[in-house]
Amino acid sequence: MLDPRRGRVVVAASDDAMACGLRPQMPLVEARSLLQQRFAWLQEGAGQAHPTGQAHQAHQADQARQAGGPEKPSPSGVVVCQYDPAADRAGLRQLAEVLSLQISPLVALEPLEKARWAGQLLHQPQALLLDVSGIGELFGDEQKLLQQTASLLDQQGFSAQLAITSSVGSAWAIAHYGSPHSGRRQHGCLTWLVPAGETETALAELPVIALRIAVDAAEKLHRLGIRRVDELLRLPRSGLATRLGSGLLQRIDQALGTVDQTLPVHHAAAEDVVSTDLEYPTYATDLLKHRIEQLVKQLAAGLASRQQGALRLTCRLDLQAHQSQRMQLGLFAPTADADHLTGLLHSVFEQQRLTARVHRIVLAAPLTGPLRMHQRSLLTAHGGEGQGDAAALAKLIDGLSGRLGGERVLGVRRSSNPLPEQAFQTSVLTGRRAQRNAAASNTRSRETRASDTRAGADRPPTLAAEIPLRRPLDLLRQPQPIEASQLHRDGWPQQIKLRRWPAAQGVNRAWGPERIETGWWQGPSIRRDYFRLETEAGQWLWVYRQLGQNSWWLHGWFG
Repeated sequence: MLDPRRGRVVVAASDDAMACGLRPQMPLVEARSLLQQRFAWLQEGAGQAHPTGQAHQAHQADQARQAGGPEKPSPSGVVVCQYDPAADRAGLRQLAEVLSLQISPLVALEPLEKARWAGQLLHQPQALLLDVSGIGELFGDEQKLLQQTASLLDQQGFSAQLAITSSVGSAWAIAHYGSPHSGRRQHGCLTWLVPAGETETALAELPVIALRIAVDAAEKLHRLGIRRVDELLRLPRSGLATRLGSGLLQRIDQALGTVDQTLPVHHAAAEDVVSTDLEYPTYATDLLKHRIEQLVKQLAAGLASRQQGALRLTCRLDLQAHQSQRMQLGLFAPTADADHLTGLLHSVFEQQRLTARVHRIVLAAPLTGPLRMHQRSLLTAHGGEGQGDAAALAKLIDGLSGRLGGERVLGVRRSSNPLPEQAFQTSVLTGRRAQRNAAASNTRSRETRASDTRAGADRPPTLAAEIPLRRPLDLLRQPQPIEASQLHRDGWPQQIKLRRWPAAQGVNRAWGPERIETGWWQGPSIRRDYFRLETEAGQWLWVYRQLGQNSWWLHGWFG
């Protein structure tokens, strides 16, 4: 995730990464450094001879960044993925539907206030709240209810922290900040069961941010030396209300259960979910494909009636005596074309291997978008100009993503990174809402500082940002070192030589310099002065000088 103040930060990490010291909201640069140190120590401790130690690896990484080349993946195999808020929310909703069917019908996504509170990492739901009042006996007791919920989450591939308490606020606090020593490990989940009369005791040693209080209130309490909930509860309520606001008292009452908190129960959108029960469980591919086609037509008709199109499709095959199989499909643009959706689902279904007979099929569109409506032209037979091309492109991307996988069909967009080799980002094209970056792309990056120090009427004009030749079309994967001599008074070399050239070449004209610097939050500072050179042989080169090292590099070619 991109933080406007600190750059890219960590949203979530695996258990192994957390064991290395990674934490949410940590800058990505710091997280990479921790992982490099950790894996270098493991390699040395295991007695494996590695040619590059920690210091040497850091030196090589600095050299690669300064040379303009991409950073090589570390031997530890660390994978960094871009955060997708829409996919995160859709997955949480899918889990809520599973829990509502098998645990409690009253499931709510974590309710949010207008502003983030202390202890909340992202301003979107990150937890699920279930009302289990009176249903513990249906599972035997509340401890068995926790065990059944943990088992269900384990079957779905999740590990979680679960707490059953007498109030919403205390359940949230203990699930997020409860001590692992007081919990119980069940099916990979950490669980707590707090009797109704012991809520205040269970909250006593938790930090004050576990009460979901405002950020400014948490900062004031820390300055006063109030760290734990029991210390806060010993303070007079009248003083808390006047100094820290009534919102703090409301959070305390919600945690202790003296004030009820209404939960907005999550309901699945019925119009975007269709299902069918087979008369007889079967392996028959033709029959299953026919039922999928019927469900797609039913789903597409419902979407089209609301002028909505599917951006994501999920097809769940419920099997006999086996776990359900799920097929997921992302689309480039919203569509309600039944034939197109059927063809994509059939393509994915043909790659499935059924482990048991199918007795039920459920088709859903968890992510939708408005259909693009165009007025037909009276002069052309196929509508407005360009509409057919856009639809054909969308179908091509959908077909390739269905066969190759959505993670293998990527798009390219501009990024705010000032380094030319990192001025673009790749992203998955399907299964996401379109982002409007037109305004952002026209604004100048805050991280880039470009200047021209040339003066005088006899010097060539500076290339403005909107001139195409300001950037070369051919950018080298790895900048190549060059020998520069006889520097002009404006800083550009009058003679250059590449290693593969038999002799040095003179420079007739030069444009620049254009200075590019990286921000402090991106790691070691990189400062370059770029020039466009025209040699005696008629070649146009894009070179830069690495400030602080007085080294010259070739980064691209014009034409």
